[in-house]
Amino acid sequence: MNTFVFRCEAEPKAARRLVKSVIALAGEYIGDQGALHDLELALCEASSNVVRHAYQGGAPGGIEIRLGLTPGKSADIEVVDWGRGFTKEVCYENAAPCSECGRGMFLISSLADGCEVRRHGGENVVAIHKNIGNPSWKS
Repeated sequence: MNTFVFRCEAEPKAARRLVKSVIALAGEYIGDQGALHDLELALCEASSNVVRHAYQGGAPGGIEIRLGLTPGKSADIEVVDWGRGFTKEVCYENAAPCSECGRGMFLISSLADGCEVRRHGGENVVAIHKNIGNPSWKS
């Protein structure tokens, strides 16, 4: 497995650049544009959740993306923050049509083959697993 770590402050422009950097690096290994698009959408959603919800009252904080690539097999990504974390149980179901929010984890889990939210040692982690078959990898 090839492992990479990316970090920035949890603010919108920096988080978007962070996601673009992760996907650019993943694109050096993965040739399947559909898989890259799914990963980018999931990462945009997870990182924007950190920006919007992790640090209360505009308090400074970071976001970290850990990318693990197992060529011929899968991509494993962790989106990490050190903010307040989820205040209630994570819902992976789609929100009601009239709801203004609450679709993030549904979207992420729909784009991935596995998704988990956990808190460990002060870290809030959204773990995303995407199976990517052998033909989809660059030589």
